[in-house]
Amino acid sequence: MNTLNKIRVGALALALTSVYAGAATFSEADKNGDGMLTLTEAQNAGLTDIATNFKTIDTDKDGKLSKAELKANR
Repeated sequence: MNTLNKIRVGALALALTSVYAGAATFSEADKNGDGMLTLTEAQNAGLTDIATNFKTIDTDKDGKLSKAELKANR
């Protein structure tokens, strides 16, 4: 494999990792910095499990997830 192909393969691997990695932390997913996660923020961060179960995890039914609500539903 020549150098250019190695670079292409490496770039593709990095791009795929970025797409599927999702948000590593609550803070990264919380784009507006309010200390809460909305359904849209969870979806945009690739947090599929949280987005799918959002209504169940949102125990106070305010449309946002706190860190406490997430911890309670681990």
